Amino acid sequence: MKIKDLIYETPEMTEEKLLTIVDENLKMVDSFLKKRLIEIHRDSTKPFDLAQAFLDEYDLIQDKKSLLTNSQRKLVNGFVGYCMIKMTKGNE
Repeated sequence: MKIKDLIYETPEMTEEKLLTIVDENLKMVDSFLKKRLIEIHRDSTKPFDLAQAFLDEYDLIQDKKSLLTNSQRKLVNGFVGYCMIKMTKGNE
């Protein structure tokens, strides 16, 4: 399920809040994966946001259009899932 669909189905969740949580937890992610996402998602016409790149890549994985390896895709799915759980637990 894509990020937009998850947020739509869960009104207490917002993309801005999720981006903040992803950004706060980026230190947990391997630097090689960060570099690979920067390589894939960098666009010279706009400022780069690594947290947004993780969410964009998550959606690409759901569409089966990701350029990452299987293990990298699993890391992205796990990290974004962890951040979503952390966001929902914060609302209790």
